[in-house]
Amino acid sequence: MIAIIGAGTAGLTARREVARVTDDYVLIDPGPLGTTCARVGCMPSKALIQVANDFHRRHHWQKMGISGADQAAVNSVEVMNHVRRHRDRFTGGTVKGMQGFDDHLIRKKARFIDAHTLDLEGETHHADKIIIATGSAPFIPPNWKAFESHLITTDSLFELDKLPKSMAILGLGIIGLELGLALSRLGVKVVSLGRDSQLGGASDPLVLASIKKILEPELNFQFGEIEILGINSKNQLEVKCGGNIFSVDKALVAIGRRPRLLDLQLENAGIKFDSRGMPDYDPCNFSLKDAPHLFLAGDVNAHRPLLHEASDQGFITGFSAASNGESLPGFQTRTPLAVTFTEPQIASAGKRFVDLKAGEFVIGTSDFGNQGRAVMMNASGGLIQLYADAKSGLVLGAELFTAESEHMAHLLAWSIQQNQTVFDLLRMPFYHPVLEEGLRSAIRHAADQVKGQDGKRFLELKQIY
Repeated sequence: MIAIIGAGTAGLTARREVARVTDDYVLIDPGPLGTTCARVGCMPSKALIQVANDFHRRHHWQKMGISGADQAAVNSVEVMNHVRRHRDRFTGGTVKGMQGFDDHLIRKKARFIDAHTLDLEGETHHADKIIIATGSAPFIPPNWKAFESHLITTDSLFELDKLPKSMAILGLGIIGLELGLALSRLGVKVVSLGRDSQLGGASDPLVLASIKKILEPELNFQFGEIEILGINSKNQLEVKCGGNIFSVDKALVAIGRRPRLLDLQLENAGIKFDSRGMPDYDPCNFSLKDAPHLFLAGDVNAHRPLLHEASDQGFITGFSAASNGESLPGFQTRTPLAVTFTEPQIASAGKRFVDLKAGEFVIGTSDFGNQGRAVMMNASGGLIQLYADAKSGLVLGAELFTAESEHMAHLLAWSIQQNQTVFDLLRMPFYHPVLEEGLRSAIRHAADQVKGQDGKRFLELKQIY
């Protein structure tokens, strides 16, 4: 028997792999069904962002000869209804796809009795292998719990009937920047609080500086420790950061998510936890060191909390659990890829600046302040920082803050996974006029700095125009 706890992206992918081998499995989830991505993450957030960006483009109308911008208005009730319609469509598709294995689905909460035994609300199940794919939940510090009437997380944001007049964004990671910018563009008075080193997952100093400069007018950044002071006489939340106090109708808590592990009572299975409250697991197949028949897949292991990573980990754990002790192949993870859907977009592929060792790499820079296609799109600004090995020219990674950088980050991730050099990339075709021409400028800049083992500039460059 194989038990899979959690019917999100990782759990559903694990189930698919297990079902290829055996019918002796159960999928356990009390609900609500539908993945984190579809219910409260990627998809409803992108629906809200799309509406906000479409409305924001009215600011460019007049200079393009289009009138009527001052008559455009937001009906936030209808905006939120629109977001929920999209949300329901995607969750409905996920739930419909589960109908073929209803007999295996148990809609109950699970907790461990021992290393092989689960209690499902009074019903006992023994399992030879157990995949834990319970996901994560938004984190609210215990000392903020007293103010929950004024706090929103991604679990509750998309249930709002209408948007508040003012909101503080607590946390400047991917979620905070994406939703903060969308809310600002929809007319909510936003103040964004957090650390200046956590802007949308960027780590390159030049990229961080560009993000601050370009997004500051809409997001109103305030950097420092966040402190909630209380609720004032106008029923507004008072929040302090960087020596300033702000009064807002609501606050979006986006300071991170925590794995859903506590309620499982894993200690009953003999599992030990580190100082972060995490068990030790094998990064190759995600089995627990204390109990190799147990696996952590997806957001619950806090490794790379992204849907495509959860799907990969679901495959690996499902395949491993169903192997029945057979010799397993080595699993090669894909090149890291991440996108923050602001405008401009923040993206990274491969290694980020913080992952690299000084002196061993060169940086190819491309400034998008005057990039032709971006100018025509009214989306100029930002830059690309591309990292390549200083001696071989091997592409190591990149951080981007440009219009539609999601596409260029994909191209770079594919190239990195194929072990290509900057010289390989410069031999590829580039159309005109496209945003990718700005990427070519960064590649050229990096290639011009690469030195061979003898310290001389690569002669290969002579073959590239």
